[in-house]
Amino acid sequence: MKFDCFHRAELSKVKAFLLLSLLVMSLSFTPLNSMALSSDRDQPINLEADAADIDDLKGISIYTGNVVLTQGSMVIKSNKLTLYNDKNNELEKAIAVGTENKLATFKQRPEGKKEDFKARSITMIYYLNKDKIHLIKKAHVWQAGDTFSGNKIIYDTKNETVVASSVKKQDGKPASSGGRVKVTIQPKSKNK
Repeated sequence: MKFDCFHRAELSKVKAFLLLSLLVMSLSFTPLNSMALSSDRDQPINLEADAADIDDLKGISIYTGNVVLTQGSMVIKSNKLTLYNDKNNELEKAIAVGTENKLATFKQRPEGKKEDFKARSITMIYYLNKDKIHLIKKAHVWQAGDTFSGNKIIYDTKNETVVASSVKKQDGKPASSGGRVKVTIQPKSKNK
């Protein structure tokens, strides 16, 4: 009986700590708005995870276990999400990591578009100040029926450009067809 009361008290403390931590982190997410679409910028940021490890002094927050970050139409899902704040406590970089079987995913509705921009890879590095997402290993991007895949894809969210590269062998030559960049572009009549 004493253990059960102690367990409940400790659980309440953990819940209170997590809620406070999420509140603190949501306040430091303000620069994340610069990467979001204008319709998303005014939306609150919500973050869910199985566990959180927040170090305010180092400016690093690590969320693990079924992590879901949302802001308006933007959704990032991963196994692990690490957020890095600069010396002004503003978010400068987010790294989402999936697994071989469950890749990290990114989704957002571009301004004036009818379909979402979608991406997935094992690792995603979002450089907020540069408005770029680096998708590394098993990288795939979809937008308006067009698809891109490769070992590494860099997506410029501001200019909506994609740069993709393939896997290379140790001798520097391109790998077999399984590691090459693949692109599918739909006819303009289908994109409208």
